[in-house]
This record gives sequence, structure tokens and C-alpha cells, in this order.
Amino acid sequence: MNGQIMTAPSTNSTLPTQKYEEYRAEVEAKLAGKLSHGERRRLEHERELLQRAKFIKLNGVVHHYQDVGPRDGEPLVLVHGWDCSAFWWHHIIDPLAAAGYRVINYDLKGHGFSDNDPAHGYTVAGFSEDLQALGDALHLAPQHVASFSLGAFIALHYGATAPDRVRSLTFFNFSLMNYNRVASSILPMTLDTIFNRILRPITRTGFWPLPFIYARLVLAQNTPTIGDIKLGTLSLRYCEPAAIRISTHELARREVLDAVPEQMRRVKQPTLLVAGAGDPVMRPNDGRKLMALAQHGTYLEVPKCGHLILFELPEQVVQILRLFLRGVRG
Repeated sequence: MNGQIMTAPSTNSTLPTQKYEEYRAEVEAKLAGKLSHGERRRLEHERELLQRAKFIKLNGVVHHYQDVGPRDGEPLVLVHGWDCSAFWWHHIIDPLAAAGYRVINYDLKGHGFSDNDPAHGYTVAGFSEDLQALGDALHLAPQHVASFSLGAFIALHYGATAPDRVRSLTFFNFSLMNYNRVASSILPMTLDTIFNRILRPITRTGFWPLPFIYARLVLAQNTPTIGDIKLGTLSLRYCEPAAIRISTHELARREVLDAVPEQMRRVKQPTLLVAGAGDPVMRPNDGRKLMALAQHGTYLEVPKCGHLILFELPEQVVQILRLFLRGVRG
């Protein structure tokens, strides 16, 4: 395709969500005003991302997605993490599309510009069913699936339950998490307080420095750019609080945590787990243990990297994916 990036034509006429329309109008209004050079460039990049938006109904809920690259390219589906959005992959999309992959990047229900789920089906199995529905709706051949954090639970469930639909799996910032009764009772309430009651209301006022400080001091070992933090905090603004609360309780359940090693043992596809050496959330040692269970697994640990690899080291993420997927291609 000579390095040209194309957006695959949409065959779906679903109307955009209200969240999307609201933010698109906000970006256009800001661009019509007086801005610094840096802020204008940042918002022009956001407008380019917004212009790629497509919408599709999956299991009764309208989802926002992007579909970039050659229509006949091997499909690569990107699954974002907890309290994140599709825009967390914004550094990754174009290089992989230029490499010949058809890159599908979407918002989980209740996240980003996808609608909220009235049934509150914010479980690993529920998200996995939506991923399967996305592949069906877009008539995708077996997919490479790259995922981050919570997205890895979803991708692993998908790979284990629908193996004929998956060509390879790549996990960023993922590991075994052992069930702990005390932690499972305290952690959901703690995260609900931090994200839903502190960070989310503050972010909705447009005050981004607090999430930036939290990310740098707690989650990252490399300093994300201010542009990435502003783009990343869109998820704080638009994620449904119930989606975050329910999915946190889901990841604290014994049944969900105990299923992970068994699912990994069942996966036959080529599998790569990329860990940050300094990840405080998904410990690298536990990631190594998890990959020891995989039939065709590779473990890669990235030095001086925390939990936010997609923003901390995006160029390395692109290189890692290109090399791994090239190997899978044979």
C-alpha cells in the first residue's frame, strides 16, 4: 500500500453517540478560537482521530470504533484497559496500518464514545461477547488481538472461548492476580473513591494536572506528554462510573481471577505478554508465571516502564507488535 493509510469504508449506518457529538463540537469550537501553537496542533490531532469515528450496534449497545488500513489486510483488533478509551492506542494505529494491517480500535461499552449499557453488563464475559460481535459485524477473518490491562482479561477470555476467531494474542501490562479476600473487599471501594469521586469530577472541570501527577507518581516510570495525558483523561470524563465500579468488582472476584491461568493453558495461538519492569499494578514476576502456562507463549519485560506503556514508550510498542506479528505471519 506504499505507506498510505486508508480508512476502511463503513457498511454500518448507526448514528454517532451523544458523547461523541458533544466532544466533537467542543473541539471545533476551540479550534475556531485563539490558541497557542502547541494546543492547536494537539486539537488538530484530536480532530483527525474524531473524523475517523464509526459507530456500530453490538449486543444492543452502540459502540464507537475506528477501522484503519487496507481492507484486505490481516485484522488487528486493539482492546483498551480499565477506565481508558480507544484513544489510548492513538500512537499505535497508523504505524501498524502502514505495515499492512487492518487496524480496528474500539471503545468498550460504557467507555469513551461508546454508549452506556442499560443492563450494566460490564463483565469480562460481557465485554468478550461484544468483541466477538464486533468481528461478526465487520466480517473479520481470524484476528490478531492486542490488549492492555483490563483489555487483556477480555482478549484472553475471547481467545480461550472462541479460538477459531483469533490468530494471535498480545498482552501489555497483564499478569496473574491471586485472589485475596481482604484486598477484594477493600480495593473496589478504594478505586471507586479515587476515580469516580475524586479524579473524574475534577477532570470534568478541565483541570488535568491532578491526573497527570497521579499517573506520573503512581503508574508511570516515564513522563507521558501533556498531550497524551489530556487525551487519556477523556476516558475519565466519559466513562460511566457504574462501568468502572462494576468492572473493578469483577476483577476482584475469585471466579474471574482463578479462570485466568486455566484460560491461558487452553490458548493455542501464538501469545506474547509484554510487562513493564516497574509496573505497580500488574507485577512482572506474575506476568512471567502466567506466560509459563501458555502453549506457545513469549514473555518480554521492558526496563524502566510502569503500567502505562502505551503512553510511556509508544515507539517500542509499535516495534514489538511489528516484530511479533511478522513472526506470526511466518
